[in-house]
Amino acid sequence: MKINEFSKMNRDRCESRQGFGHPLHSWSTSDWITATLGELGEAANVIKKLNRVRDGVPGNKETPAELREMLGSELADTYIYLDLLFQSVGLDVQENVLRKFEEKSKQLGYLVPLKLREEE
Repeated sequence: MKINEFSKMNRDRCESRQGFGHPLHSWSTSDWITATLGELGEAANVIKKLNRVRDGVPGNKETPAELREMLGSELADTYIYLDLLFQSVGLDVQENVLRKFEEKSKQLGYLVPLKLREEE
């Protein structure tokens, strides 16, 4: 699935009555970034617990496997909100991510072509 295909599905679910019933523009840019950072903060808390595991510090109620699963879930939530943030300000997430990746790759001399672009 291409990034933009996901973005369309994400927005449709956000706005659909069968989804969240939440029009994209009913939130400000500040609301979207706050939601995104809230999820990223939850991911950071899981990483703190994984650091406890790494360092042998007691205090976690979850197993390392449970924590890794939780981390994946929180990072996914972050990505979903970040995608909606891009859309709410009228930016194409796929185009911006690919352009930035290519810019940095050229600076580094990493010249492997991206496979995410539509085949021409």
